[in-house]
Amino acid sequence: MQLNITTDYAIRIVLYLSTNMDEFVSTKELSDNLSISRAYVTKIVKILEKNNLVTIMRGNKGGVALKKEPSKISILEVISIMESTIKINRCLEEDKYCSADRSDYCKVNKMYLKIQKQLEEELSSTTVDTLI
Repeated sequence: MQLNITTDYAIRIVLYLSTNMDEFVSTKELSDNLSISRAYVTKIVKILEKNNLVTIMRGNKGGVALKKEPSKISILEVISIMESTIKINRCLEEDKYCSADRSDYCKVNKMYLKIQKQLEEELSSTTVDTLI
């Protein structure tokens, strides 16, 4: 699994916002300080807003702010918002699709499942405030 650049940017935006908890941050400031185009920042913060992670206030003194405390936001949450899946293999998806039709007893599937569980545990236990 490789995270999309959009997901990486979303994590960086959330981290930046967490260091400015008492104020709204403009998309221009995010763009300038994170070296992400303003259009891309705007696209990402709209996704984060739709998923209740940030608040967007329009206007002269507007900008973007986190809706939650950094200690309440896991990296897994941000990744899950931005990625269509976080599964390391297709056979771990909800439908358990297996091209060999062996997902119930496949040793490779069991290994993937173990790795997936470790990955999700690590990402869910890592909160934004631990990265600041």
